[in-house]
Amino acid sequence: MINTNLKGVLYGMKRTLSQVAETSTLRTPLGGRVKVVQQGAGVPVVFLHSGVGSAGEWKQVFSLWPDGFRLLAVDAYRDGTGPGVNGRRTLDDYADQVYAVAEHVGGPVHLVGFSWGGATALRVAAARPELVGSLAVVEPEAYALLRTQDAGAYAELCGLRDRWRAHVRSGRWYEAFEEFVDFYNGPGFFSQWPADRRDAFLAVQQTRGDLWDVLFDEERLNVDVLAGIGAPVHVVEGSATSVVDHAICDVVRRHVPHARHTLVEGAGHMMPLTHPEPLTRAILGRFIAAS
Repeated sequence: MINTNLKGVLYGMKRTLSQVAETSTLRTPLGGRVKVVQQGAGVPVVFLHSGVGSAGEWKQVFSLWPDGFRLLAVDAYRDGTGPGVNGRRTLDDYADQVYAVAEHVGGPVHLVGFSWGGATALRVAAARPELVGSLAVVEPEAYALLRTQDAGAYAELCGLRDRWRAHVRSGRWYEAFEEFVDFYNGPGFFSQWPADRRDAFLAVQQTRGDLWDVLFDEERLNVDVLAGIGAPVHVVEGSATSVVDHAICDVVRRHVPHARHTLVEGAGHMMPLTHPEPLTRAILGRFIAAS
């Protein structure tokens, strides 16, 4: 049974947090270290952030979540060794961090993955099905899926990747991320950030390096892999997101065996930050509550 506090969340009512988030650093099976932010007690739900973000993307969702759950947000880069080796990372390096959390809680978990984290969550569900009770993916950036399924969307992403790399080779990090951020948020979005925020963001992204190949990895994430996922999957997308993200969500919905779907009206790609209340309602009401 879901805690009765869920009723308030499902009707868009914010609650007062009764827990304070705590952080810990875990050792991963591959020998790395990963920071985890957690709060509450009960059913374990693990949250995975985007490729350019952090566990902080889930702060508003955590503030809306009811009691009766143990919420754990993976912070893939901060206060840990980071996943794998810079320049040679794969989806399995990110999955390794989730395996550490599952070992930490002592059993299967519900996974909620956003963007890059959604691709990681799909990989975990395919590679270690015994660890995943259910899965919600919020516009997963599994670019590899599009090569055989949507040539136009795949070409658009390849063009974005290649232009990004050309900028970086010339030391134009601002231009590289201006186009990347605007791709997911609309023209002119990045230039509107305060200068100090842009500078801090670019400094962090330079330490992460080139991560594109991870999401174009057809060996680890393809339609045959999706077809083998046994856990129930809930695909969440925004009505105002990009054509590319709609295409990826469509591929996932068509190829995983047990797919649910929610369209968050008015939301673009960054819905954990822009539309946390309808996103929380969607995950709780259509996925976790049904499992």
